[in-house]
This record gives sequence, structure tokens and C-alpha cells, in this order.
Amino acid sequence: MRNTPNTISQPMQTTLAPEFRFPRRGAWHRLGFLVALNVGLLVLLAAIALSDHYADDAIAKREYLIANGVVSSVDRILNDITSRNQEAFTTLRGQPCATIFQALSESASHFRYIREVALVTGGRVYCSSASGPIDVPVATYLPTSPRPGATRATLLPQTPFQPGIPVLVAYRATARDAGVLYVIEGDYIADILAGGTRYGAATATLSMNGKALLSDQRKLMQDSSYKPERATRIASKTWPFTVSVSPSEEYVSHVCWKYRLIFLTIGLLLNCVVAAIYLLVFAPRRMLLKAVRDAIRRNEFHLEYQPIVSIESRALVGVEALLRWNHPKWGAISPAAFMPDVESSTMLAKVTAYVLRTTIADMKAHRPPAPLRLAVNVGPKDMERPQFTSEVVAVISRLPPGVTLVLELTERFLLEKSSRTMSIFQALRSQGVKFAIDDFGTHHSNLDLLARYPFDYVKIDRQFVAELETSGARLVQGLVSVAEHFDLEIIAEGVETEEQHNALREIGVEYAQGYLYQRPLRAEDLRNKWFAPSGKSMSEAGWKA
Repeated sequence: MRNTPNTISQPMQTTLAPEFRFPRRGAWHRLGFLVALNVGLLVLLAAIALSDHYADDAIAKREYLIANGVVSSVDRILNDITSRNQEAFTTLRGQPCATIFQALSESASHFRYIREVALVTGGRVYCSSASGPIDVPVATYLPTSPRPGATRATLLPQTPFQPGIPVLVAYRATARDAGVLYVIEGDYIADILAGGTRYGAATATLSMNGKALLSDQRKLMQDSSYKPERATRIASKTWPFTVSVSPSEEYVSHVCWKYRLIFLTIGLLLNCVVAAIYLLVFAPRRMLLKAVRDAIRRNEFHLEYQPIVSIESRALVGVEALLRWNHPKWGAISPAAFMPDVESSTMLAKVTAYVLRTTIADMKAHRPPAPLRLAVNVGPKDMERPQFTSEVVAVISRLPPGVTLVLELTERFLLEKSSRTMSIFQALRSQGVKFAIDDFGTHHSNLDLLARYPFDYVKIDRQFVAELETSGARLVQGLVSVAEHFDLEIIAEGVETEEQHNALREIGVEYAQGYLYQRPLRAEDLRNKWFAPSGKSMSEAGWKA
């Protein structure tokens, strides 16, 4: 069914029109499909990964804005107490509480979020703007005092005067064991934190010195006990506290779905582009296979036969069946343009069935003289089909008496399919089928190939025959020696000149085919020119039975 250059008749050397320039190998189609499929999957996976990345980034930016707003608000409160009315408190410190209580309360009223301001002398808190005279060690609020002129802040779960109510305490040391203590209501801080939850945050917390943590629910807990799944943390650049904001599940779900929808839409559009490119590149192959299917249905195919002759007598010993396609619009189409794709597709079974069916009809109709060898090329996927053996056996039973079927295979395919091919060899040889190795010497030739498979004939490729008149005689002679070692008969392809014919006869090649003897003919022309008596019977030609 394949066609080599020497078996293409002149009318068949038609160049395909642009619409019929198909890929040369079906493997490229399969590779292209796998590449397109993998690219499509990678695009979708990349779309999902990018959507998650951008969703996480969007959530983090939103939570960063919320956390940064909380940090700024708390910073303003703490910065306010260290920048206003410090001289007034310094002047009051050390005086009796009863004397300064009113002035202390009035000065404290100018601060926002301040529950009370207390004065410290001798390491003890002795006067409060809210409670008046008190006597509490400053260590009750801060375990260690800052150096003079510095301010230290911390979170406390409660004060001695209001149990169970968290507070934020800031202590400014004005001298050793003396200073001003600011007590900020924890509810104020919690309200600032709760403001963040109105913008999509599930929780907002403030931790101080890495030890205590105040939540938007007005609860004080250990910092290590709070570990949200997602959290954006912002630390104050001025004070030792950190605000942590975690997004709500609803907000996370909304953002994730939004970005997935966006990126999956982009991914699907890119896949459409990939699919379009794939179709543009490989659609011609599908067009070709459809055209082949239609050609079989419309009887556009026909077979031509190229004689195989005895070099010694030039008598007919066999024919090789060659598939031809005469398209109603594009004319004669070379088998080289469509058979590679057909051989790699499911269409091969139908084409093979057509060739076998037609050869039977032609042989029955024109009754060739016996014996005659009928050579048919076999595609790789033919040998993989479970029903192939039974199809060939059915053909053998219908051939005219004296006609023997010869299946031609390429050595490249045999090396790849050794185990299965051997079982097919054995089954078909038991039914009288002969085998020829085609294009011998052009791929991975080795002696083991000829030893493993029970071939009957070796076909020397035309490229070696073409070099007989220059430097190729010794190479052909080597191939002949190898074939003779394995008791195989030799057929030379592509013989075009008398010089090549004579060189092959000198080397000892027994059979040949090519333009020198005959271009491919339709069955009726073959009958008229070759099946008529010619003075030498085919049995006398000596074709090996």
C-alpha cells in the first residue's frame, strides 16, 4: 500500500493543492494533541494557582489596611499622653493629693480614652485623678520602671480598683521612682479593634510586649494561645505592640471565588486559543482522514500493479499492489501525501480491507498465469489489530489457485514490535503467506533481525540501486551476501537503467522491479501486457515457492 519513488507512475506525481498539504506523520498529530492537552491542563492549573495567589494578596492587602488603621489609632492615643500637659503633671507631683486632686482631675480630662492619671513618688502611686488619694506600689502596674524621661506601656487584665476590666497602662518616669501613670480603658482599645471587623475582618487583636493580647471582644489572653489560620500582623513603629487582623470566612470565600472566576475565565480563553492553534495546525489531518473515508465510500481509490521480474529472463514472477487516489477535484494524489497519516489512524483498517478486497476482485477477474506472487504492503497498526490475522486468512482462501500473498514490512517496525510480530508471522506462515522485508538497509539493519524472523524475501531500497553505477556496487553485494546467508531471495527496487540491470545481474540479484521494466498499471492493462503468453512461463522464471 505504500509507495516508494520508483513505484510512482508519472501521472501520479501531482503536487497537492494548499488545502491538501497535510502533516507527514501521524506521530506529530498525537504529539500535538498531547502537547495541546498538557498546555490546556497547565493553563487551568496556573489559573487556579494565580487566582489563589492574587486572592491571598488581595485579602492580605485589605487586612493590612485594617490593621494599619488600628495601629495608627492606638499610636495617636499613646503619643497624645506623652506630648501634652507634661509640665503640669510634673509640677503637681510630690504635692499632697488633697491639694492637687482638682488640678490633676482637670488636666486628665483633656486626654481622650484616659480613665485616670495617677502620680508616683517613691515608687508608689499616691494620687489618682479618678479615685483621689491611694497607696499602691507602682510595681502593681509595671514590674520594672523605665529610665527617667522614658515611657513604658503594657496591657493589664485589671487594676486593684476595677477587677476584671482590661486596661492599657503607660508609665512616664520623670525621676527615679517617680513619674506619671496613665490608665487607658481597655474597652476603648477593643472598640478600635472592633471597628476593623466591620470591614471584613473576623477578629482583630492587639498584643503588647509579646505577652498579653487584647481582642475586639474585650478579652485579654496570652499571646501564644491565639493562632488564627490567616492573620496579617502590623507592628507599631513607636510603641511595643502589634495588631493582628484575620479575615472572615465569608470574606475569604467571596474574594477567592471572585479571583477564581476571573482567572478561570482567562484560562478558558487561553485554552480556546490553544485549541484554535491546535485545530489550525492539525485540522488538515482530520480533513484528510475524512476525505479518505469519503474516497472509499465514493470509489475514488483504485489499485495499480507494478510487475516484479526475473533479472535473468525479465519474465513476470509477481506484482506489487499500489494504492492510487484520483480525487474528483484535485486529481491524482500521491500515496506519500496521505498514507503516513492513514497508517497512524483508525482509517488504516478500512484502507487495508479495501486493498485486500480489490486485489481479490482483480485477480479473480483477470486470472493471472500461475504461479504468481501478490505483494501487499502492511502498515504498523495493521499488525496491532487483533482481527488482522483472520482478515488475511480470509483473503488467502479467496485468491485464485497459484497466487500467493506476500506481506511487505519495514525493518524499523519489526524492531519495535518483535514479540507480537513473531506470533503473527507464525500464524500467517502456517496459512501459506510469505513475508518480505521492505527497504532493507535504510533503518537499523542487523543480522539479528534476519535471524529472528522467518522472511522469504529481502527488498533492497532504490537508494542503493541508484548508486550501482558509481560506488554502491560493493554495498549491494554486501546486502546480497547477508541475504544469501539466511537463504533469502533478493528483490531490487527502483531499477531504471540497463546499467543498473546488468550490475544487479553480475552481483547475483534474482528479481527486480522498476521503471525499466514497467511503470505501475491498472489490472486490465497488466493482464493485456503481462498475463498473455510470452514464450516463457512464469514457472520457468524460478520464483521461489
